Amino acid sequence: MLRIDRLSRGFGSHMTQSVVNILVVNSKGGCGKTTVATNLAAAYASDGKKVALFDCDRQASAQHWAGARGMDLPSIDFYQRPEPAKIDQGAMSQYDTCVFDSGPGISTQPSLHAEFEALLRLSDVIVVPMLSSSWDIQAGEHFVTQLMTQRVWRAAPKPIAVVGNRVTGNLAGQQKLQHFLSCLDVPAVSQFRESPVYAEAGDNGQGIVEMRRNRAARKEFKAWHTLLGWIDERTLTASAKRLPAMPLAASRADRRTNDDATTERA
Repeated sequence: MLRIDRLSRGFGSHMTQSVVNILVVNSKGGCGKTTVATNLAAAYASDGKKVALFDCDRQASAQHWAGARGMDLPSIDFYQRPEPAKIDQGAMSQYDTCVFDSGPGISTQPSLHAEFEALLRLSDVIVVPMLSSSWDIQAGEHFVTQLMTQRVWRAAPKPIAVVGNRVTGNLAGQQKLQHFLSCLDVPAVSQFRESPVYAEAGDNGQGIVEMRRNRAARKEFKAWHTLLGWIDERTLTASAKRLPAMPLAASRADRRTNDDATTERA
């Protein structure tokens, strides 16, 4: 494990207080899984959360990003090529957020099927990056359909969202992507533009939300806030279903104590 110690600086005041495990996955390579995974990890770390990034890609795509991350940035624990089936959920519980960056072919290669199932079990929400070309949409349709027929997913369905990556001004491509998603009843939560600022962030081990002085990065803030908000809503909903209902007769003092405890944890 490469441990990276940093200073924390807040970013998202709306982020959830619940533990969240995020799987970034698509069987097709080159769609931006590592870009999305590293940016999610950086966003949660910038919000003061204790974050772990698991690079499950055999190409070790996130390793360069983690190694380039400066000592003045928020702390992220980085795990290189862990075996998903052997990841200790007890150890995961020490983190507020765990982000899993999966490799290409994870749902199509029989040798990786057990790894895919293990990652599905570990995750709370699933984010699928996708490009808007016809080839990528066809591959994405096959992957999402396959994901939703997995035995593990059907036994315990997890919220799935598609994010458009490297989006240009090509309206026809965007319309194809929206049509595909409407047929699958999977939301297209956000779109990230084609911009050299992502390569710059990757080379410097940064997340877009950490580049406040960069004008091109600031243009992307809204798209990242939208994705983070979607994740938070799904996580809070799942947490509410697991929690016992609070007695309606709770006193004002009890509620104040609960609020104070929540504030301290935050």
